[in-house]
Amino acid sequence: MVSGGDTDIAVTEDTSTFQLGLDDLKRRGSALLVVGSVPTELYSRASKQMLGAPDEPRRRLLVLNDSTPLDTRLDADIQRSKEWTRVVRYSTLERSATASSSSSPSAVVPTAVETCERRVSGGLGQLGAELATDVTEFDSLAGGLSPAELRVAFDCLPSLLSRYERDHVFRFLHVMTSHVRARNGMVHVWSPGDREDEINRMLEPLFDAVVELDVEGAEARQRWHLRRKEVSSGWFPLEP
Repeated sequence: MVSGGDTDIAVTEDTSTFQLGLDDLKRRGSALLVVGSVPTELYSRASKQMLGAPDEPRRRLLVLNDSTPLDTRLDADIQRSKEWTRVVRYSTLERSATASSSSSPSAVVPTAVETCERRVSGGLGQLGAELATDVTEFDSLAGGLSPAELRVAFDCLPSLLSRYERDHVFRFLHVMTSHVRARNGMVHVWSPGDREDEINRMLEPLFDAVVELDVEGAEARQRWHLRRKEVSSGWFPLEP
């Protein structure tokens, strides 16, 4: 067994090479493409594990759709303050002139108390600027992020692909993943569909690893492919 992210992984190939590859993902920062024709609930379980356990000092940034319940992605014990956890609810719809003039530049919904959640709408440039600011502020709050301290979950790829040209989305992901890696963080991006799907094959070169999710009988399982080391794990259970 070896440790991948925060999950024990049974390796069926070169164990030492795989372990070195996993350690490298944490040390240097990494981007993971999570794929699979599975229910969203299974991805939520995998994402929760990748974001780290409650007792781990992680800075967490989640980019979610409006319909995603936050409790399915974060354990109740995780500190939900802006210093440690930030949640962006993103809509691809451009802000109207009226909304733009009456809201802040980041389209934050005002509240009476501090909250870790905010809503952002607009184009790829707006979203990218918002996320870059979050990462930079986390780095400042931490006095310099430690390797793997920053964890980012990005759920909005299907929404982006439904609205923008693929090459524009490709460039956006390239910039976003590079920015997270530069802070030695770990970002995972959800792309429903099989690994062999055309869109996932196109996007795969942007990522350091591909995580496949699957269901066999009643068992949910996962398999990791480390692209730099050209080595894969065997299928192993996805924990509840």
